Amino acid sequence: MIELGEEQFNALCRAGPVSAELGALDDKRRGAVRHFWMSLIGGIVFAGATVAVFAGMDLLWLGLVLGVIVFAIGLALGMIPMGRVGGALKQPVLDTLAGQNGLTFMQTGFDPPVYPDARKALFGSWLSSQSFTDLFHGMDPEGKRFAFYEAYLARKSGKSTQVVFSGQVYAFQRRTRSGGEIVVVPDRGLFNFFKPVSGMERVRFESDPEFEKRFEVYAFHAHEALALIGSDVRRKLLALRQAGRVFAYVGPEDVLVAAGAKNKFEPGSMFRATAAEARVRTMFDDVGEALTHLRALKAALG
Repeated sequence: MIELGEEQFNALCRAGPVSAELGALDDKRRGAVRHFWMSLIGGIVFAGATVAVFAGMDLLWLGLVLGVIVFAIGLALGMIPMGRVGGALKQPVLDTLAGQNGLTFMQTGFDPPVYPDARKALFGSWLSSQSFTDLFHGMDPEGKRFAFYEAYLARKSGKSTQVVFSGQVYAFQRRTRSGGEIVVVPDRGLFNFFKPVSGMERVRFESDPEFEKRFEVYAFHAHEALALIGSDVRRKLLALRQAGRVFAYVGPEDVLVAAGAKNKFEPGSMFRATAAEARVRTMFDDVGEALTHLRALKAALG
């Protein structure tokens, strides 16, 4: 499995597309910030004028509504160049980093590996929205597929929206095929009488009270779960749990682990005057951390 070090970071910064963006980033960022403040001030001025005009016509409520819309348009127009500057650095950095290490990177527009098989068991059938970004995928020396990417899953209830999951997903092909499925979900308290898949049974790990407190494990065959979800797996899932909710699916051929965490693989806010190489370092470290998690999960569950 790939390991990233200083040699790979230096090679990344020297690569043509990345080096070109590093040299131009500061000027682009300052220009985008100026554009943002001009758009914001313009939005405030035009919003205030709109409210004043309609207030003079005894239509204050309408003026307030239109003023908010005008302000929002000014804010959105100001944010567009900021996003473009960040994207202009992110795409070549992650494309180049992936290519240098035998991976393929896709920012959007991909089918999430293994997720269709695991979705119902892990997240239910009532998701109202789902989005996937920043896919890295490749094959290990044995020819087994692996990938990691970001996911955002939400469920709407009336007028409110509940975030079901937001974080990184690790997916890979197992070395050996098994007969059943195993599901690991966060402890659901009073609702743990619902089985994620019909026919599955709860498998308990009484000898590991910390794991048992945080997770619920279900399987068609308890002995398979007890054999596979060993102490190394339990420790890894508990470590990932410190950053957010964790879900795991082990199928006959593939594994998916979804680990809740903050959004990663990003160059950072363009409002901050951060050194260009530091932004590359952040993305580089995020990819390195993801590969470390993937390597540990493959060793434990592959």
